[in-house]
Formats: sequence, C-alpha cells, structure tokens
Amino acid sequence: MSVKIKVISPEKIIWDTEAEQIVLPSITGGLGILTNHASLVTVLQTGLLKKREENGWTPLILWGGVAQVENNEITVLANGVEEFSDKSMTRDEAEKKVLDLLQELESRKQTDSNDSINKLMLETEIAKARVEGLSLIK
Repeated sequence: MSVKIKVISPEKIIWDTEAEQIVLPSITGGLGILTNHASLVTVLQTGLLKKREENGWTPLILWGGVAQVENNEITVLANGVEEFSDKSMTRDEAEKKVLDLLQELESRKQTDSNDSINKLMLETEIAKARVEGLSLIK
C-alpha cells in the first residue's frame, strides 16, 4: 500500500506522486506518515521532507508551510522548496556552510536587527536540511 503526496509551492506543483512512507518536518518534530494514518493538519517548519519509495529516500527541503493528511492523501502547501539535483553541493560543502552561518549568526546577534537575525536563522535551517538531505542521496 502507499500514500499519495502532493507538494505545492507558490511557483508550481513539485511532487504529485505516491510513496511508501513520508516524513514531514512538523513543528512538533519529524512526523512519519504511512498508509491509513489518522487524519490531521500540521504546521511545517523549515526542514527536510522525506519520501520513501522502493529504491530509497528522496529528500526535499521545505521552507515551512502546512500539511493535511486525509484518506491516504497528503497535501503540502509549502512557503518555498529546494530540490536536490546532481549539481547539489557536497556534504562537506554543506556542513561548512552550516558552520559559517552559525558563526555569522553569533557575531551578528548583538548588533543586527531582528529581521536580519531571523533571515540568517532561516538560512541556517535550510543549510542544516541540505546536510541531512545530502546524506540520504549520496
């Protein structure tokens, strides 16, 4: 059995497919969805959405959003997404980016505005999701 997943960004439909399992980056933590899961609606944080098929896991970075699960169908309305490709950075490059962003965040906490800090925190969360996603595909 499988679940149907549709991921929609402001620009386009990213996924409209079936999967054995889905893991959503819910604000309460990773939320695994299998066939016949109870109906729910959840807010999603910036993080990694994972889709499991016969040949393994496929990652997708979400920039927050909302998800509805009902009757073996998952609909994700994402604020934004980042897909992985063969041209994605290496895991070492992604880990370095996380460290660089964390150092920049620490140095700017005392002097920058909240908007600037929030933007940098979002970039850091996206970079962390890249590291996790790259570990699934390489």
